[in-house]
Amino acid sequence: MSLSINDAQVFSIALKRGRKKKHLTQAQCAELLDHSVSFQKDLERCRCSPSIENFYHICRMLDISADDCIFQDNHDRTGSTYQELLRLLLRCDEKALSVLVATASALADNTAPLNTKTEKT
Repeated sequence: MSLSINDAQVFSIALKRGRKKKHLTQAQCAELLDHSVSFQKDLERCRCSPSIENFYHICRMLDISADDCIFQDNHDRTGSTYQELLRLLLRCDEKALSVLVATASALADNTAPLNTKTEKT
């Protein structure tokens, strides 16, 4: 799998964050993931990218969301509010999820202009 420079940076940041969250050195992480330390360092420095099989294995072993490895955003997905929302979503049926999607869309549409407003001179 060949990644663009930006994709590789997003992946390397997520990989490093996942490793540090588990309090692993690069050597310990490489051992856990069953690859060489030099490969681990290269992944974290955006010098190479993993195969799809390795990508899956890395995400599983380090408890990293594949979304966090692919999509760059500034949202904290580890916060208690986010996690609570995910737990509640799992308890909802399709009808309730549709209502939540509509509500979230309306909230996002109403707050987006506040984030992008510029001062008039």
